Amino acid sequence: MYIIRKLIPFVPEDYVKRAYIEPFLGGGSMFFALCPPKAILSDMNYHLIHCYKTLRDHPARVYSFLKTFIEQDSEEFFYKVRAEYNRSRFTVKQAARFIYLNRTCFNGIFRVNEENKFNVPYGKKENPVFPTLVELKAISKSLKKAKLRTCSYEKTLRPVQKDAFIYLDPPYPPLNGTSYFTHYTKERFYEEDQVKLSETARRLARLGCLVMISNADTPLIRKLYKHWNISRLHVTRWITCKAQKHKVDELVITNY
Repeated sequence: MYIIRKLIPFVPEDYVKRAYIEPFLGGGSMFFALCPPKAILSDMNYHLIHCYKTLRDHPARVYSFLKTFIEQDSEEFFYKVRAEYNRSRFTVKQAARFIYLNRTCFNGIFRVNEENKFNVPYGKKENPVFPTLVELKAISKSLKKAKLRTCSYEKTLRPVQKDAFIYLDPPYPPLNGTSYFTHYTKERFYEEDQVKLSETARRLARLGCLVMISNADTPLIRKLYKHWNISRLHVTRWITCKAQKHKVDELVITNY
């Protein structure tokens, strides 16, 4: 939530009067911080969207399974759950597996291979933090106000009308040769995808939407949005495969 506190001041003051659209939902920190009355949320990761839908409808049942996982947490148990996750269809228990794996895996990464199998190793965390039942119920309440979709950002944004507030938090381009992560789904997000996204953002701006973008501070991103309002934020991120945090600069980009 530390980074969200830095981002909130850039949100338009009248966002509650606008349709809120977030097509790279991920952890949903912005959505859950704002709790807008009307929202369209999407992501290409169907694991994630199924988990949110299940939490929306059955928070107590998800927590019941999650609680049993928490009580058994160990490296051996993690790999058992990971294997079960990769061969199971999506159910209430699968949603609990998703949360457990996310909170106990290395750096909290959700990464899949080309076969769409979750393959992140155990994180060996001393005290992993898990959501409480109260928190899951709060998440459920917030999600009841939103439409959840598993689809590309292009499909989500195609029918958008003027006056919407759109928050874009795409996979970031690399800060160096190895520091970035594009394996949130089996699809990848490359430099040409950043270019295409910037073209979509300009279309939305011409349409009359308010657009806010979070991205890495790289020459590419600055070039793509050189005519927009750009602010730099100093943040701390896990950006390498080593268990170390690094201070990096990120950008907040708006057309307002």
